[in-house]
Amino acid sequence: MQIIDTFWEKENLGVTSKEVVVDLNDSIDAVKTELAVLNDQYIVVKIPASQFGVANLVQEMGYRFVEEMIEVEHDLHEVKRNRILQRLYDSLDYREMNASDVEVLYSEIDKGMFSTDRISNDSHFSPELSARRYKNWIKSMLNNGAIPYVMSYKGEPAGFIILTTKDRIVYHSVLGGGYEKFRKTGLGMVQKEQEIVKSLGGKFVSTNVSSNNVNQCKALLANGYTVRNINHVFVKHNM
Repeated sequence: MQIIDTFWEKENLGVTSKEVVVDLNDSIDAVKTELAVLNDQYIVVKIPASQFGVANLVQEMGYRFVEEMIEVEHDLHEVKRNRILQRLYDSLDYREMNASDVEVLYSEIDKGMFSTDRISNDSHFSPELSARRYKNWIKSMLNNGAIPYVMSYKGEPAGFIILTTKDRIVYHSVLGGGYEKFRKTGLGMVQKEQEIVKSLGGKFVSTNVSSNNVNQCKALLANGYTVRNINHVFVKHNM
């Protein structure tokens, strides 16, 4: 079990916060003991899908379910696409972001890009706080060497992804999204991460998606990603 002091949420959300990541071999009693002493204003608990007893426990302790967090991966194999999806794929270009691109991204986030986010949909917070949280997160990632890419359609910015890696073999697509103007065009079904990672010499790309983001779940499966792990996510407010 990991208990992470997510101190950055004080700046993002205005609350003290902890994140508890439960392991497969953690006992119900051990989890109960650890959770009983936490008194932060916002507590997040992530539980492996097979830990039924722990999932029942946290609900008894006042935690509420907010989402499934699904981890998927891709081995960069060639993906068969139908004619329409292939045309969309071929129409989307990418390049590394510059400072101006990052500012455009922040503007898109302020427009509500992450409307399915658990912070946006939490009555204790707001979409505005969610946007601030994402922008702060991105600034931190870029300062620590993450690689941001802008996707463009006919010369216009249409979306983005941010990649990180520890070994240049496995890359993690930490965050991505489509820009407002193109959300109903079908471009959201296009995944360029595999192509980018292959060009960087990587062998695998992984990402996480919330069960609340149904369209992204569909896009990942349509592009050949496979599920590696699922965690139940519960939260509790002590305010």
